Formats: sequence, C-alpha cells, structure tokens
Amino acid sequence: MKKVFIYFFAFLFICFVLPALLTKTEINAISNTNDEKEEEKQILENYTYNQYGTIRLLHADTNEVEEVALDSYLCNVVSAEMPVDFEKEALKAQAIVARTYTIYKIKNKKHDNADICDDSNCCQAWISKEDRLARWEEDKEAKWNKIEECVKETQGKMITYNNEPINAFFHSNSGGKTELPVDVWGGRQ
Repeated sequence: MKKVFIYFFAFLFICFVLPALLTKTEINAISNTNDEKEEEKQILENYTYNQYGTIRLLHADTNEVEEVALDSYLCNVVSAEMPVDFEKEALKAQAIVARTYTIYKIKNKKHDNADICDDSNCCQAWISKEDRLARWEEDKEAKWNKIEECVKETQGKMITYNNEPINAFFHSNSGGKTELPVDVWGGRQ
C-alpha cells in the first residue's frame, strides 16, 4: 500500500509539479491596463471617417459604381452577412470584421474603378436597405435599427496588425473543419 502512495505522488510530481517548475514563470497576460485603455480611447477619439468617409461600391450585377457612406455600407453588409436575430454582440463582431475587411480592401485595391464590390464571391455580401426590409416580415424598422446600433457602437474599431488593418477573412460555416489558407487562396504558408 505504501508503494502505491509513492507511485501516485511520483506520478503527480512528474505530471504536474515538474512541468510547472520547468515552465517559464514570466507570463505576458493580456489585460486592459490603464495605459491600454487610454490608448484605445485615443484611437477612438482620433478615428475619423475623413479618410474613409465614403467608399466606391461596385455593383457586380450592373457594373455600376455607387458612392456610399462607410457606416451605411457596413449596415448593408452586416444585414447581408448575418441574421439580425443573432445576439447584438455577434452583430457587433461582424461589424468590426466587415469594417476591417473593407478598409483593407480600400488600401489594397482589387477593382480599378471601385474600392470594393457587392459580390460575396469576390469581396463581401451586401444588400440594399430596401431589399433587406422587403425580405423581413415583421419589426422591420426595429431590426434595421438594431443593425445600425451595432455599427455605431463599434465605430472606429478594427482589427490591426502593426497598425494596419488585417485581411479579415470570415465565413458563416466551416462544416466542422477549415481548409488551409494556401489551399484556398494559394501563395505560401
């Protein structure tokens, strides 16, 4: 019986204590310190739509280009990309990703005469407010207001790396697993 306890404690020591002792003790925890909160506040205060106030949207079906206010465009994208019945935080996350993707596309033009298009196979989905409202059966204005609130509440928020917007790919369903980016878009890993 004594040997069992010795083996048990040796097992615990090897599995838990020894790795803890050998692990680097300096942990760079991700936290919202006062400096980070101040930096985030400064970014939001300095964020303006002067640079990206309007975008040139290419309508793929008609090949026409329309100038659209960025926030209005994002409302149309969020309403096309995600059901309005989803939780508000999910819609806000979609707004941030859509904004990031849009700004990335503006800075890395794909279309000669436009910043981005409304074809989800090329850029991201977009639906006009009129078409979206026509598809909803009830509470149309309340649903649209919810989307507008989510876009407004995330105003100025983007996902960046080295102070540049990332190429924020997103998809609605992975079917349980995803492909490697190199297999979908080519290039190097």
